[in-house]
Amino acid sequence: MIEIDRLRVRFGYLLLALLWLHVPVAMAIAYAVGAAITTPALIAAGLAGAYTVSWLLYGVEPVTRYISAVALMGMPSLFVFLLTGHGWQMDLHMYFFASLALMIGWCDWRAILMAAAAVAVHHLTLNFLFPAAVFPAGQDLSRVWLHAGIVAFQTAILVGICEMLVGGFTRIQAMSDEIMLSNETLEQRVEERTREAQAANAAKGLFLANMSHEIRTPMNAILGFTHLALRGEVPPKQHEYLTKIKQASTALLGLINDILDFSKIEAGKLVLEKSCFDIREEVEATVDIAGLKAAEKRVAVNVAFEPNVPDMVVGDALRLNQVILNLVGNAVKFTDRGEVQVAVRRLPDTTPSDVVLEIAVRDTGIGMDAEQQANLFRSFAQADSSTTRKFGGTGLGLAITKQLVELMGGTIGVVSTQGKGSVFTVTVRLEEGFAQPAKVEEFPPELLSLRVLIVDDNPGAREILHAIFTGWSLQTDLAASAPEALAALEAAAAQGTPYDLLLVDWKMPTMSGVDLVRELERTPTLTRLPVALMVSAYAREDAMAAARNAGVAAFLVKPIDPRMLLDTIVDLFRPKSEAEQNTPSGLDTAGGIPMVSASVRGARVLLVEDNEINSEVAFEILTDGGLLVELAGNGRIACEMVLDADRHYDAVLMDVQMPEMDGFEATRRIRRTIPSSQLPIIAMTAHAYERERQACLTAGMDDHIAKPVDPQLLIGTLDRWILRHRDGVRRTTVDAPAAPQAPAVAAVETLRAPAGLPDMLPPFDIATALNRVNGKRPLLMRLIIGFGEKNAATVATLRQQIAKGEFDEARRLAHTLKGVAGSLELRHVSEAARQAEDALAHRETDRLGPLMDRLDEAMQPALAAARSLSPAEEAPAMATALPPQVRFDDNARELLAALTTQLERRSMGARKTFERLDQAVGPGTALLEPLRAAVTSLDFNAALAFSQQIAERMANEESQS
Repeated sequence: MIEIDRLRVRFGYLLLALLWLHVPVAMAIAYAVGAAITTPALIAAGLAGAYTVSWLLYGVEPVTRYISAVALMGMPSLFVFLLTGHGWQMDLHMYFFASLALMIGWCDWRAILMAAAAVAVHHLTLNFLFPAAVFPAGQDLSRVWLHAGIVAFQTAILVGICEMLVGGFTRIQAMSDEIMLSNETLEQRVEERTREAQAANAAKGLFLANMSHEIRTPMNAILGFTHLALRGEVPPKQHEYLTKIKQASTALLGLINDILDFSKIEAGKLVLEKSCFDIREEVEATVDIAGLKAAEKRVAVNVAFEPNVPDMVVGDALRLNQVILNLVGNAVKFTDRGEVQVAVRRLPDTTPSDVVLEIAVRDTGIGMDAEQQANLFRSFAQADSSTTRKFGGTGLGLAITKQLVELMGGTIGVVSTQGKGSVFTVTVRLEEGFAQPAKVEEFPPELLSLRVLIVDDNPGAREILHAIFTGWSLQTDLAASAPEALAALEAAAAQGTPYDLLLVDWKMPTMSGVDLVRELERTPTLTRLPVALMVSAYAREDAMAAARNAGVAAFLVKPIDPRMLLDTIVDLFRPKSEAEQNTPSGLDTAGGIPMVSASVRGARVLLVEDNEINSEVAFEILTDGGLLVELAGNGRIACEMVLDADRHYDAVLMDVQMPEMDGFEATRRIRRTIPSSQLPIIAMTAHAYERERQACLTAGMDDHIAKPVDPQLLIGTLDRWILRHRDGVRRTTVDAPAAPQAPAVAAVETLRAPAGLPDMLPPFDIATALNRVNGKRPLLMRLIIGFGEKNAATVATLRQQIAKGEFDEARRLAHTLKGVAGSLELRHVSEAARQAEDALAHRETDRLGPLMDRLDEAMQPALAAARSLSPAEEAPAMATALPPQVRFDDNARELLAALTTQLERRSMGARKTFERLDQAVGPGTALLEPLRAAVTSLDFNAALAFSQQIAERMANEESQS
């Protein structure tokens, strides 16, 4: 509402009160002159009421203003008429002029004219109709004209003032609108400047990334060649020089990292690492680096540790080194003679496991005054800011140091006197460490047969890595580009001597290392892919994420530390016997099959999975591991089963993407009733990204397992969570079986297998896939056949969904295909499905056509291989009556009843029960074929209908006999 309207509203309320106040005044005047009070009261109330009704209906609209003018002028007319013959009658004419002046409150010249017209009508009416009421001598037109002139003059003045008021309000409103528009424009300009700043920030990040690569590459050569030189026989003096070169280069690399990461520090995104290190060794090595410059200036640098300083601490050694190096370097820089002292002591702290260290760096240099100390820790500021300052530098060192110290939970301060030196004191909070035996840089003998291919466009980097591997007596080849590496990999595969390990740089011309690794997945001639290890000068999250998404096993940052490289390779190629020794506490293995610990066997687990193949794989792993398993086809069914008072579970394995209700929503609904302390829910999804894991934990899940599922990891995770939560779990008493029944079922499957599973079935990796199903060849064969039957039209369905714009449904289907293909070790299919899923999730419609072609191309050989295992058979229809030779004995009846119960509960145990029923009745019985097909495809509704039909017909025929 504009300001003039606010004024009119307030004036309208004033008139409302004023007009009603005239009612008792009219009654008082009538009483005073001895006239009846009823008629004056009704007239005054009528005038006030007319205004009130208009006010309620129209507010400050013009009609209300006009009615108020008539009503307000009518009140003096009434009073003049009542005072006929009274001495005050002529004096009361002044009230006309006062009331007319009051109308300026509407800020409307038309209302003023209406009031003036009402006054004129009043005077004419009295003059011609009731002249005796005003003029005792009769009509007096001259006096009427006099009054009219006065009213006209007053009206003109009031209209002029009113126009001035309205003009003023109009100008004020225009100025206000202009200010508002200016503010909006200012906000738009601020948004534009913000976008420009963000773009500049991104450009700065790109610049820092490129600078990081350019600087790290020569640093890698310096450190690498120094390492090689130190391995040879060099004179003691040269050995000392080389050692100091290596130490100085390492420190320089740390400083480069911190300067290039300054934007990350400003954004609060710097994360401190945690590792155990020798505090004395780190401090002395850092001081030795600064000691090179001190020696040139003949300044002594001394280090003193108090006895209470522990040997080993846990923290970020690199960041602590930078803090010390910066403080000691500054002390040497500003000290021309004398000494620099570094004193380290442990401060008392209430937390026994924490170590609070105080590091004091004292120098005898130039010192600082109070003003210089006040600006000391500001970015790009120095104590001496004059253009002729003697000492150089960027002014970033102490600012970064302060932020790093605060990140480590400490403080930094300075005490200085000009001309006498300074004392910088920092405190850092670390953790109590433990002594670790030194690692010997010796390659394990069992891994000496590895074949290694190094791919790097920098000759120096290739030579350094080649020398390291040659020192370990490993067979190593070199490639200068990704195409050259691809050719070498294909040639080695054709000769039957494929490479085991691929070390690849990230940034290379024509094709990056990430693109090379992805290209390997698409190369059909590479039946066995090497383990990819990325070596790059980039230490950025996006580089590491891209490497992980491409399937890179590990990521190392240049310059390469040979010891770290050795540890990484040993971890990647650890023998199975060693991995088995690292199984979780209490976890057992039976014949190579992972099993839960004895106290957990017989625990009941709900498997929530909508895909049949993934369900069957997980079911076999879990039952072989000694667990009882029930199945839910989606999140809605899972909620019903978990929240059913008659059902109790020790754990829930929850898929994420499912129809009707996904795993996130299902978990949230379950958590409203059952807390995590009573029922662990473990996500089992094809997404292995950290953001997916965090989303699962946020929804209320307790852990995350990535598909394709590793049997040992799955069983170990369940074993750990069930043991942890068993005391608070709502569960019924179940007799734990001494051993799972998987061997018996496996025997049945072997009898039913139409033909043996070949050792090789490209593009399926049979050997790896067998590990995922605990070595069950008949099961894997059935899964492959099922994959071919159920996914023959998947690509066509995806194309139809994309054409209809059903991107969410298509993404869910691609996600399911990715998980299934991963479980069956169809790497090309899984990767193609993953790329399609990502494109669908981001609505990258221009990429979908080529991606669908690629997925179709990857699917065709897989479907052909699956069809080669599947015999062409027609399943017979349900028999209308039991064949004469088929008789159900008591055991068969019990199995059929148990099967019906399991189908009602949607339990995966129905498959095993059906196998036992099939053996009891007679393998190959036509009566059971429809039931077999429904159970195999996990169509619980159809299977339940078939089992009930068999039971009814069996009961009818027995009653008739």
